[in-house]
Amino acid sequence: DPENDRRTVYAFISRHELDNMLRLFDFPDPNITSSTRSETTVPQQQLFVINSPFMLRQAEALADRLQLEAGESTEEQIRLAFRLAFGRDVSDQELQLGQAYLSFQDTAEQQQGTRLSRLARYAQVLLGSNEFMYVD
Repeated sequence: DPENDRRTVYAFISRHELDNMLRLFDFPDPNITSSTRSETTVPQQQLFVINSPFMLRQAEALADRLQLEAGESTEEQIRLAFRLAFGRDVSDQELQLGQAYLSFQDTAEQQQGTRLSRLARYAQVLLGSNEFMYVD
């Protein structure tokens, strides 16, 4: 169940109809035994993560928090976003890129194509970045 937020130690796995989400994340073939599990990273995994309903809700929540705590100043929103997401200050180049992105106005077609605001889409990109997902 995608809404389940608990880890499963034992679960029923159909050997004939493996769940597509499990297949996407390299779930081992239940018909074969193996001493180690292969690890791969493919673009479909990142696309699934960044566009999943959970990630969209988190991006909206982060955008709401940025507006609430930083107000309407895009510079302050970007600075706060980097502190919350990455635990560091934003660089000058990152600040300029963020301000440039947030300064554009969506066309009517772009507004119809997504339910996310421009700030929420910016938050979605930050939450889907490698820096957010992996601790160095």
